[in-house]
Amino acid sequence: MDKEIVNIFKRVKDPETGENILNLGIVTGYTIKDKEIEIFMDFMSRENACFFCKIVAWSLINKISEDLIEEFRKIGFEKIRLIDCINPNIEYKSFP
Repeated sequence: MDKEIVNIFKRVKDPETGENILNLGIVTGYTIKDKEIEIFMDFMSRENACFFCKIVAWSLINKISEDLIEEFRKIGFEKIRLIDCINPNIEYKSFP
């Protein structure tokens, strides 16, 4: 991985644990083409969770996604897509 990209993944933290998303294994890969980046992410829980837990998880996904988009915009990416690593039809968030 490019050092600058890795540093961004290390700066973005899970607001619940304070751990960076790279160490948590949330980021599984990325592709770059010109000023566009697609980031493949795995937000799947490894345990069964209650309905309330899933709602909390979506708020965390939203926060992490916003932070990632902001960080990549700062370094000049014009198109940013955060997508599910297993099902690329699931897009968590994108810019623009």
